[in-house]
Amino acid sequence: MSIDSYIQTLNSTLQTIAQQVEKFAGVALEAAVKLGSEPFIVDLSSPIEFTPLQSTLLKVLLVLVLGTCVLIGYSWATYGQVITEKFVKPSTLKEIEELKLSVAKLKLPKEHSPRI
Repeated sequence: MSIDSYIQTLNSTLQTIAQQVEKFAGVALEAAVKLGSEPFIVDLSSPIEFTPLQSTLLKVLLVLVLGTCVLIGYSWATYGQVITEKFVKPSTLKEIEELKLSVAKLKLPKEHSPRI
């Protein structure tokens, strides 16, 4: 399989996914509007009228935000332990004492000294 055919297949797959997500968002939006027009439900009508372009852009934005949140969650589940071990390490008593001594040498005013 050549790179061009791979890219073409990837593009068509992504386009199909985007179309399906747009259809799903459209159906969900229609359902919300129908539910909002029922007399026994709180009025969900908006004073803002969206053009088709604006509603498409809103759908794309929502899909991107949701996708980003999913990717962040997956990445944290995969690499969270490594990140925590690398950047959040418990301080030892020796390190705290060294920090206190180095701050004392600076002779900072009390409001600028770190709270240890």
